[in-house]
Amino acid sequence: MKKQSTVTSLFASALLLGGPSLVFAETSSGSSTATITFETNKAPDILDPANPDDSYTPDPGKGENTPTGNTGPLTLDYAPNFNFGTHEILGSDAIFESTDEKPFLQVTDRRVVLSEWTVTAKLNTFTSGGENTLPGASLSIAEGIVNTPTYNVGATAPVTSAIELLAGGEAVDILTSTAGSPYSWLLSWLGTDVSPETDGSLWSNDNITLNVPLNQQIKGTHVATIDWVLTDSIP
Repeated sequence: MKKQSTVTSLFASALLLGGPSLVFAETSSGSSTATITFETNKAPDILDPANPDDSYTPDPGKGENTPTGNTGPLTLDYAPNFNFGTHEILGSDAIFESTDEKPFLQVTDRRVVLSEWTVTAKLNTFTSGGENTLPGASLSIAEGIVNTPTYNVGATAPVTSAIELLAGGEAVDILTSTAGSPYSWLLSWLGTDVSPETDGSLWSNDNITLNVPLNQQIKGTHVATIDWVLTDSIP
């Protein structure tokens, strides 16, 4: 009890004497920035259709196409050339198999909000020497294999089906994602090695065939462009 009284008395004395006054320092301020920059998605790597975990460099020397180089969140990265070799004129309607080892289509979806997308294919008119040729010809494309890198196997895969394209005809759906399929997807048609021994240079691919009517098999090299169009659907 005595101790408590002493402490109280000392505190009161300090108040009576006034004690030291409080002095506030002047404030000093500054500013800084927080910065972030976004840029368009670069063109995706082209993947190996036989093993999508690996990158792949198409070889124009083997008749393969060059990558599209498309950039952005939803891209058509690669579309295949189809080659059918050199043949003698036959005495009947003829079906020619592709000579390509592994033609493929690649689409990459890097959008934040996933939604439906569709790829269509359209076979334009064949030409040779500046003239329209091969009327009635048609290109048959089998269902193919849909694949993606291992890290993406849990995603919903796009769907495909066999199609037939008439030269100069309408575009046809060939690959569709109805639920949103993120990252890179490949649709491929793998051929069969028919090389003698271990040559490894001859391929037959019955997944891709060209039907040419008898009376249209005319001497010359005939070329038709195929238009591949990727369309998105934003809800």
